[in-house]
Amino acid sequence: MPLTIEVSNLAQRTAFEHQSGPLEFGRGPQRELPRCVVAGDQTVSRDQLRIDPLADGSIRVENLSVNTPVIVDGQGAPILHLQSRELPLPAAVTVGRTRIEFRPAAGATVPQARAVLPASPPTPTPQAAPSPGTVTLPPNAVDPPPGLRSLPTPDRAAVAAAPARPRTAMPSLDGSSEVGPWLERIIELQKTSSESREFHDTAARALIDLVGLDLGLVLLRSGEKWSIAGCGVESDRTTVRYSQTLLKAVVDQRKTFFDDIESLTGSGAGASLMDIESGVASPIFGINDDVIGVLYGVRTTQGLVARGPITPLEAQLVQLLAGSVGATLARSTASQSRATFEQFFTRELSEQLALRPNLLDGHDADVSILFCDIRGFSRISERLGPAGTMDWIGDVMGELSDCVLAHSGVLVDYIGDELIAMWGAPVDQPDHATLAARAAVDMLAAVPRINERWAATLGETMDLGIGINSGVARVGNTGSRHKFKYGPLGNTVNLASRVQGATKYVRSRILVTDATRSRMGAGFASRRVCQVRVVNIAEPVVLHELGRIDDAGWGELQRAYEGALSAFENRDFHEAAHLLGGLLQTRPDDGPSLLLLSRVANCLVSTDRDFNPCWDLPGK
Repeated sequence: MPLTIEVSNLAQRTAFEHQSGPLEFGRGPQRELPRCVVAGDQTVSRDQLRIDPLADGSIRVENLSVNTPVIVDGQGAPILHLQSRELPLPAAVTVGRTRIEFRPAAGATVPQARAVLPASPPTPTPQAAPSPGTVTLPPNAVDPPPGLRSLPTPDRAAVAAAPARPRTAMPSLDGSSEVGPWLERIIELQKTSSESREFHDTAARALIDLVGLDLGLVLLRSGEKWSIAGCGVESDRTTVRYSQTLLKAVVDQRKTFFDDIESLTGSGAGASLMDIESGVASPIFGINDDVIGVLYGVRTTQGLVARGPITPLEAQLVQLLAGSVGATLARSTASQSRATFEQFFTRELSEQLALRPNLLDGHDADVSILFCDIRGFSRISERLGPAGTMDWIGDVMGELSDCVLAHSGVLVDYIGDELIAMWGAPVDQPDHATLAARAAVDMLAAVPRINERWAATLGETMDLGIGINSGVARVGNTGSRHKFKYGPLGNTVNLASRVQGATKYVRSRILVTDATRSRMGAGFASRRVCQVRVVNIAEPVVLHELGRIDDAGWGELQRAYEGALSAFENRDFHEAAHLLGGLLQTRPDDGPSLLLLSRVANCLVSTDRDFNPCWDLPGK
């Protein structure tokens, strides 16, 4: 008689028709007889079982496995190694974490089935009864942490006499029953703060209400230690314990284990587990895809009629619940991380860092570093006093920081009246020099707005000095294990700081190095202003000034000044003086021109023939 056969587990769901003759099931390859290969379930043996369709409309099921018994729906005694049993159709068996259903194929005529009596269960080996008042759990179980109480179990005679507690109806594999209660519980979890005990208790209680377990736990992991974050028990007289062996298996193999506890732990001490019928343990994954906890539950007999193992679908639902717990915890962690990261990074970058914190690990990166200093800070702060200074500097730094974040920069630090920002890390930014330059121009554009707000309070105006340098730096945690501080280290950073200091000597508001200017895109007003050697850095550096792109006379200023600078560098001091004289008639307050003219005048009157156009700056 043709059969319709359905095989399902957490990784496989297969339905097919078998026309006639014997058929084997197992993880191993095809043998002499036709075989259905079971995938995704290591608890199924390579040679697990054989079925033979019989003429009376039943099937004979033979267990070929030494290790894994065959559990028959509706029958308490399993089919052990080399035992066989005749089953009327439809029938269903469970092996390991795989369920196999057999029913007549559509249109097949089913003969009148004869009655089949279940085999008598083997007589158990006498064992010492468990101590009254405890639920026995697997070897390596640990006592509950301090604060969790252990209560005696109910009187067994009273429990046996009482009506059996009905199990919550579970969705069948064909999806015909409602899954609404599970979805409602998941929604309930998502509405509960993951930082509360209520969240974990709700998840643990779901194992009892929706799967029919007697003990549900949410266990969280810290290194090799476990703690009970949430607990649910069917009876208030249950000792709360859990299997360390099973937890280790979940962590090591990163998957859900279910079915009878003995096969899960591999302990071989089945008789000592007489109160435990079956159990399930599903990993809770953290934000870095590591196992941070386990959703754990067991079903006990406690004198009642056996209720059967955890089915594959029940295990899938527990795994779904564990996934919801992990997702909620990860979302909470990400939110906390973003709240921290958003103090320094853009919102978009903060979201990336919350999901990929390894981006903050130390590494070499091509970056642009910006130093911004507030001019006249000491004089202004003396006038305002501590409280007034804090209000003022907070407003200024807030406005400047907005410019950094608006151009996808990282706020590295605030040091007194100085702001430090970076582009090019923790994620690559090929246009990091352009972004840094745009932020600097926006900072200068913000100065009039700030001065307007504080004019009455300050009694004067403030200004900025900004220096930018580009190059390779070591980027990562520049703080310590006590205080995290993300930023760059290296000569690239030191030179950027010195360039900011050079703005005071060159009398310019924004200076960038040649390394930065060569990386910048179009759309900037700039001019080469000088070559300098800064304090404690031997290599000379060429500096460029950034001006306002809306300055109508900038093009003429650039041509005249750079012409004078080239004449100076070529020792044509008279030509340089002539060009600078004409330039200063239209731009009498141009700082770089005044400085260069003073250097030209010194050379005209100097008798020193050892001329060097590179200027050694007198200070930082």
